This record gives sequence, C-alpha cells and structure tokens, in this order.
Amino acid sequence: MLRTVLSMTTRVAGGLVAGVPALPRIAEALERLTPLAEALPQVTELRGTLERLEQLAAFLANELPEALHQMEAVHAQLVELAPKITALAGNTGELDESIRVLAAALGPLQGTTERLGRLVDRLPDRRRRNQALPG
Repeated sequence: MLRTVLSMTTRVAGGLVAGVPALPRIAEALERLTPLAEALPQVTELRGTLERLEQLAAFLANELPEALHQMEAVHAQLVELAPKITALAGNTGELDESIRVLAAALGPLQGTTERLGRLVDRLPDRRRRNQALPG
C-alpha cells in the first residue's frame, strides 16, 4: 500500500512539475478570456434577440402564404376593374364637357328669368294675387 501511495505521489508530483511551465500560458489565456467574460451578458441578450427573430421568422413563414394569396386576389380584382376605370375616366371627360355646355346655356336663361320675374312683379294683378295666396 505504501508503494501505491508513493507511486501516486510520484505521478502527481511529476504532473505538477510538468504543468509548471504551462502556468504562464494559462495565465495569458485567462487574461485574454477576461474581455470575453465581460461580454457574456451581451451574448445572453443577443441570444434572446435571436430567439425572438426565430419566432418572427416562424410567424412570417406561416402568414406569408396567406398574405400572398390575398394579394393575388386583390390583383385579380384590379385587373378586372382596370377597363371599367378607364371607361369611367373617358365618361368623366364627356361629363365635364356636358357641364360646360349646360353652364353656357344656363347663363343667358338665368338673366332672362330674372328679367321675367321683374316684369311679373310689375303686373297690376300681382299684388292682389300675393295677398290672396297663403304664405
């Protein structure tokens, strides 16, 4: 048993002696790891952000086909409406021209109506009719 203990002690001592030259390299590696340890909270935060991005990507993967289907339906409706809108635009031009013609015709008629109204107001029986009519 003493031999076993001595053998183990010798091996441990040999390992320690062999490990001593590695101590400066270990210390240098620990110094390099210090900034990384300080950045660990940021890495943890980034992991949360990446998990959220993964959730959003999964949501988009589920929703994009439906949105694409809806956009295709809207496109089909717009294609169907395009000729009607073009026809309406043409009709709008015709309506504008009709309005101009009516305005040109109504201008003189309005003046004539005003003159007729003044003439009717001068008629002798006009006052009696106004009094006989209620309201």
